[in-house]
Amino acid sequence: MEHKLTWIKVLADTSSQVAVLEELPAEYLCDHKFKLCASPGLTLGLAKGDTIRLHPSGEFELIQHGGNFCIQIYKDQPSKEKIELVESIVKQELSGSLDGFDNGSLAFTAPISNGFRATNHVFNQIRELLESEYYYSNIYKNPYDIEDEELVSWAKDLD
Repeated sequence: MEHKLTWIKVLADTSSQVAVLEELPAEYLCDHKFKLCASPGLTLGLAKGDTIRLHPSGEFELIQHGGNFCIQIYKDQPSKEKIELVESIVKQELSGSLDGFDNGSLAFTAPISNGFRATNHVFNQIRELLESEYYYSNIYKNPYDIEDEELVSWAKDLD
């Protein structure tokens, strides 16, 4: 069976009265399973390469971790030059990518094989350039509970 690239809508916010859905490119596998082709800019707990089962409501279950960090930055109106510079840094230093930029939300992918130390080093530079904090959005067991800093099992084993 040939895999098909499509756009899916995943639930990005569980705290509001109205469902906030984020549209992401994905490869359809089978039986409501998709492999993400980009890291999300809003949704927590996912990264490029992850395989998920998607429900009609947009809720999802992570089936298999794809081996990447998803790092999100929120910055109003960064210049085109700064976006191009940080994109180049992530690509050259981490073999990663800038997967999206929309309404001040930047979504990056970096392979976990770089480890936390190297990834933090690069994103500390980016933090200085953009004057904005970064957030690992897929390393926490309960990403929507800001009080809970327990790491998912694969993240505990890094560095």
